[in-house]
Amino acid sequence: MRRACLVMLVLTLSGCYLDPYAPAPKPGPTDWYQAGWDDAMAGDPIRSDLVLAHVHNDDEVDRQEWLRGYAKGQQRICDPDFLKVQGSAGKSFPQSCEKLPDTEALRATWQTATDAGIKASRLN
Repeated sequence: MRRACLVMLVLTLSGCYLDPYAPAPKPGPTDWYQAGWDDAMAGDPIRSDLVLAHVHNDDEVDRQEWLRGYAKGQQRICDPDFLKVQGSAGKSFPQSCEKLPDTEALRATWQTATDAGIKASRLN
């Protein structure tokens, strides 16, 4: 009886074995619009197709969709009101806002909010 229990235990545990060299399962196709939105909202700069393929683990980059999503995310994160919140929270100025025509004004808005946030934290 004891031997049968031991055999059952070994068989049960061996069924849970995971081969560390097995390839990772491939996820579904990348939503390039969402990937662009996420990259802009993370403050990432515009990337090359090679970098996008590597970061998102998908060799079939749809650059146009990624750029559309990036532009929408950039509109959101580079909004002056959003930058005020980011600055007062101590977040860094997003790189996704660096190439816009009004970058200096946006950076000034962010810097003012950052300074006010630092001052408020010192008073507390």
